[in-house]
Amino acid sequence: MKLNTGSFGAGAASDDQSLTLTTPIGAASFLIYKPGNWVTGASGGATWYGLDGYNLASRSTRDGMAFTAPLADGLTATVAWLEPANLLGEGTGNAGTTKQSLYNVGGKYSSGPVVLQAAYLSYTNVTATDLTTDNVTRLGGTYDAGVAKLGAAIQIAKGGGGGTNTETAISLSAPLSGNLSIAGMWASNKYDMAASSPLAPQNGTRSGYTLQAQYNLSKRTYVIAGTGTYTGNASTAASIVANDTKDSSFTHLTLVHDF
Repeated sequence: MKLNTGSFGAGAASDDQSLTLTTPIGAASFLIYKPGNWVTGASGGATWYGLDGYNLASRSTRDGMAFTAPLADGLTATVAWLEPANLLGEGTGNAGTTKQSLYNVGGKYSSGPVVLQAAYLSYTNVTATDLTTDNVTRLGGTYDAGVAKLGAAIQIAKGGGGGTNTETAISLSAPLSGNLSIAGMWASNKYDMAASSPLAPQNGTRSGYTLQAQYNLSKRTYVIAGTGTYTGNASTAASIVANDTKDSSFTHLTLVHDF
């Protein structure tokens, strides 16, 4: 059982919870979770602060269940069912709602320095508009060469009206010494919605990057300094429809201690 008491929103709450039963044929999990952006994670998640909710879409909290089974040495497959977003409580998101639950089939291969991931998501309650999602295809992977770790990922979401939303990310991290490392990530979000969609004004490509340096003060304490810039805002429907494409930037200095 895992329980995360660090809130994804304001205040103290338990947002990310799971109960997993591991058996010889696989692991069955019941989940209440809010994952990070998929292309950020699948490309290696090189930087402490990503671009979730900026030019990349942020994720929502969902209930669900999953089963992960080993297929071969280093290869696993996962099937999952997730209820509609932000309707917490098993079963709540399925009775009398037009919101979208989804089925997820994926696989992961890990061997030495190579990690590869793929997934296909199919949504329920699809209508003939890009306000709903029909399906999502995901591909990503990382390669750790020792002197540096490189990763890339792509996600293509197909709307119910025929439009597409494509997210891509490339990340790189490298140790410079025993205590100092650097990392960077570049990501883009391309909108190509159907002309009839209320979201059509968002068509175009928004991109951004983050750069950081990490210095280890001890085995459990480190400092991270970083900067980033991005075009547009994918975090709210209002900013998407308004075709918000302004340039923004941020800097941060973070002290971390692992207990």
